Amino acid sequence: MKTINVRVREDHLETLAKTKPMTALAELIWNALDAEATEVRVEFVMNEMEGVETIRIVDNGHGLHYEDALIVFQNLGGSWKRDGFKTHARKRVLHGKFGKGRFRAFSLGDGVCWKTTYDEAGRVFSYTIQGHGGKLGEFQVSDITGTPGEPTGMVVEITEPAATTGLLQGVKALQEATDIFALYLRQYPDTRIIYDGTPLDPINSELESFDYSLDEMIMENGERVTAELSIVEWNIPGKRGVYLCDEKGFMIQNALPRLHFRGFSYTAYLRSAYVPILERDGLLEAGELATDTRMLLDAARSKLREHFTLREAEKGRDTLEQWREQGIYPYPDEVFSDSEANERRIFDIYATHLSQICPDFAASSLRNKRLTLKLIQELVRAEPTRVARVLDAVLEFPEEKEDVIAEIIGG
Repeated sequence: MKTINVRVREDHLETLAKTKPMTALAELIWNALDAEATEVRVEFVMNEMEGVETIRIVDNGHGLHYEDALIVFQNLGGSWKRDGFKTHARKRVLHGKFGKGRFRAFSLGDGVCWKTTYDEAGRVFSYTIQGHGGKLGEFQVSDITGTPGEPTGMVVEITEPAATTGLLQGVKALQEATDIFALYLRQYPDTRIIYDGTPLDPINSELESFDYSLDEMIMENGERVTAELSIVEWNIPGKRGVYLCDEKGFMIQNALPRLHFRGFSYTAYLRSAYVPILERDGLLEAGELATDTRMLLDAARSKLREHFTLREAEKGRDTLEQWREQGIYPYPDEVFSDSEANERRIFDIYATHLSQICPDFAASSLRNKRLTLKLIQELVRAEPTRVARVLDAVLEFPEEKEDVIAEIIGG
């Protein structure tokens, strides 16, 4: 048995140990993936009161060699990952480089135990490392033992769980975990992450995806920064947000978790080599109070507005074509006057917007749709601005659409 102490200020360790639950858990999953695991299981062991007793992360990676453990657990930031960009055998892009994940585990519970099994020249060995939140930076390392026939990998067990660990269970937690690892699982489809008994499955939840290169930005220090934005639209309602990632797509922070675009469920990933620099300098936590972070987020917001404006127009055209095929569109194919053309344009805006943001209308029968569309047509014909007021009162009709309609009426 050995005792090792981390060479870093204790207040820094305390800061790392106060990470948000999902961020801390994601770090442990990333560590498993960096160890070339093809399967990672996140398990919650419940007590008799239906509370979480133990959080367990199990992987089938190559484990951590005993000599490496004595180095990496003693030096925060001391990691073989900093010297390379890809894993040794499977050539995957590496996520972790600074060794923070093991300390963030204490955000989830006071007791943390790592049991690792590894192969060295055909012989299999195991040992454990234990730490406690009451003595951050001190770890007990067991003696090494031979364990022939045991598969390699790592088991991390977290006991004495924090009160916030309840946030790690349920549908929202599963969606958040899917968001975090979606780009990675798309890049490495032979990898499985099983979260509380459910495999993360971003591919089958994905509706469409889009990639954009953002315009070059000049930061406060004069540095020129490039970034890309990947937008994944989901077929599951409720997903939305903007994640700041490094250039490889590894999530660092959920920066805009409540940026809504009505009728769309999405996750956006802003990828830039400058994001890890902002994290290193503590500017991500400052959010939009930091000029450089705000510039990145403003660029993301602008591209998202542009994207979803176009997507809404595309959806609108598809909806109108479907109504024509179903015979419920209330206008004939031919247009006989400019006033009729304007009326039809206004009707199209109102009706398609209603269809996109009101699931009850979209799922209703053809008879009900025909009646609703006819009523909207009559209201538009009588007084278009009244329709806007009704929709705004009931469905929050967007101001920009009101402006378009006012321009049509005024023109």
